[in-house]
Amino acid sequence: MRVHSAKKIEKLVELRRTGNSIQEIMSELSMPKTTVWHHVQNVEVLPQFRALLRSKRGGGSKRKAKNTQRAMEEANRLLDGSNRELLTALAMLYWAEGSKGSPEFINSDGRMISLYLHILRKALGIPNESIQITIRIFTGMNRNECVKYWSKITGIPSRYFTVRMNDGGTRGRTKYGMCRVGVKKGGQFLKLMHALIDLSFEKMIV
Repeated sequence: MRVHSAKKIEKLVELRRTGNSIQEIMSELSMPKTTVWHHVQNVEVLPQFRALLRSKRGGGSKRKAKNTQRAMEEANRLLDGSNRELLTALAMLYWAEGSKGSPEFINSDGRMISLYLHILRKALGIPNESIQITIRIFTGMNRNECVKYWSKITGIPSRYFTVRMNDGGTRGRTKYGMCRVGVKKGGQFLKLMHALIDLSFEKMIV
């Protein structure tokens, strides 16, 4: 099943050839960034519109676009590799429970945290030194028991944890509290997660 018609793709190409930015094409055609990005890669902007397109790209925007493109290229490469199934699972996990604005994954299910970390380590090669663990414990929970549990689940010594007690005065519904897995200096990691989500979705339904 094709998600977008050939006619719509032709319109996308024409918009790019006449100097429209990726954001403008997304808005005009109601298409996701990953799809637009994929189709504009080999489109040659007509000479009379090149200055127009350049004028829409500021310094910060250029860096952001470059990093986004790098993330898309990396996601494409990874999804074509031997760890495709793991990375698709990672994309779905992050889509469901990850933060959109920061490189953090939060859950109370130890199995989910364990699987997430397994994929980070095996498929992306992220070392423990780059992983930040924060656990939130609620009123009535045994602090030592919770810390010991999450240390076993994450494979990271508890001395590296940040432990927060809730201040709402109510008992949480989970047995061991919540675990937040962050990635240090994770700006590019976050872009990669979004790219993996978008590309996994596109690959699954096309």
